[in-house]
Amino acid sequence: MSESAPKRQKLDPDSGSSILNKDAGAVKGFNASSDVDNAADFKTSETSIPILPRDVKVLLLDIEGCTTAISFVKDVLFPFALSNLNSFMKDLSVTDLEGILNSLKEDVSKLDKDHPARQEIESDEKTAAASDGSTDDKQYKELISIYMNAMVKADVKATGLKGVQGKIWKSGYASGDLKGHIYDDFKPMLDWMKKQSVSVNIYSSGSIGAQKLLFGKSDEGDLCSYFNSHFDTTSGGKKEAASYKKIAADLKVDPKDICFVSDAEAELVAAREAGIGFPVMSVRPGNAPLTDVGKEFPIIFSLLQICGTGS
Repeated sequence: MSESAPKRQKLDPDSGSSILNKDAGAVKGFNASSDVDNAADFKTSETSIPILPRDVKVLLLDIEGCTTAISFVKDVLFPFALSNLNSFMKDLSVTDLEGILNSLKEDVSKLDKDHPARQEIESDEKTAAASDGSTDDKQYKELISIYMNAMVKADVKATGLKGVQGKIWKSGYASGDLKGHIYDDFKPMLDWMKKQSVSVNIYSSGSIGAQKLLFGKSDEGDLCSYFNSHFDTTSGGKKEAASYKKIAADLKVDPKDICFVSDAEAELVAAREAGIGFPVMSVRPGNAPLTDVGKEFPIIFSLLQICGTGS
């Protein structure tokens, strides 16, 4: 007859022996949570992805390349505004046209003298201006078209331009010709933040009106009720630290208590300079490739990565 197999016996990690008496306690270490303190593993660094609401309860989001594909903005929204510009201007009064042109001129005046949009406009408007210096209805429309096309071509982000685009997009959303694109993870993220009482806010170069149109007429329906506040370039340029300080003041929170997610390196650098506690880099298909600067920040591929309690 073969010998019976030996009974399994517990190991004693402290005795130096391979055998543990049957009354000994749980083994320390692997899978022994009651005896292990891993609090150190939860310490964060500058490149650690924050999770909300554990780290902060105020979220500030960019749109392009973050909540919405850049291709939707560049390949759908921008061309739509330009192709419908003439019909938009058709019934505007000379006073309205003059106001639009002045706002676009103000945008361009803030660009560097060697900026491609400014150089193109200065060249083209010379041929459009009346020889006697007067400007009629037709000339206003021609100049507005010159300004709009040159600024969109150079990807200028300015208040006057965004205001005109927003008005044109409004008619497109109203007719159903436009439907706001959002990534599949956006709505679940919003649901999580709402459940956790996290304040969600939008900061985009697009006008506040355009923001509300995109999210109000989105692929997932009207999402506007999820947002606490909207900010655009009237709060300052997105590459300027002062803008983020102003937004924090408007939200009545310390900048360190804000998580800001964007796909633009210069924006995250400005936010960090302003004292924003958690600047986060959004990487989506079609976004600009990261440089070493962008890699200094926590990187996420989905907005769901910032959702969590940490417990």
